[in-house]
Amino acid sequence: MAIWVIKDGQREGPYEEEDVRELIYEGTYTERDPAIRDGQYDWSTISEVIGPVSAELSPIAESEPDLDLLDQEEEQETPVAPEEIPEPEPVQLPPPPRGPPPPMRVTVSDIDIPFGSMVIFLLKWAGALLVVLLIAGAVMGVVWAILAALVAMILR
Repeated sequence: MAIWVIKDGQREGPYEEEDVRELIYEGTYTERDPAIRDGQYDWSTISEVIGPVSAELSPIAESEPDLDLLDQEEEQETPVAPEEIPEPEPVQLPPPPRGPPPPMRVTVSDIDIPFGSMVIFLLKWAGALLVVLLIAGAVMGVVWAILAALVAMILR
């Protein structure tokens, strides 16, 4: 099923699940990015849509840590007063896709069915047609009987 992802306020996709996992490994998306799968009505995170992504498979997890960076001293940051921290802007998610996808034009160029399967298919159609004709004949018989009874009552 198609998966849609929100990145930088834009809806991107559709993707297959394997494609989304690969894009996470490449660093294009994170597991916390909003996503929705066809058939869902509410946006959630990628990890809720496709399940947790294994960190062992990520190329980032496979790389060795840079020991030079670990040896460096951390810089002291100056504290910021809570009043100076700006409020984060609310993220506007686009509405989820509603209803069925738009119709697509399909052209059938060939049907390759074995002969035995085609014979069975045609016999099933003939059987279904026979049942429909029997039911239609029974309904028409009842209608004619009612009409004949009405005409007989009127002529008396």
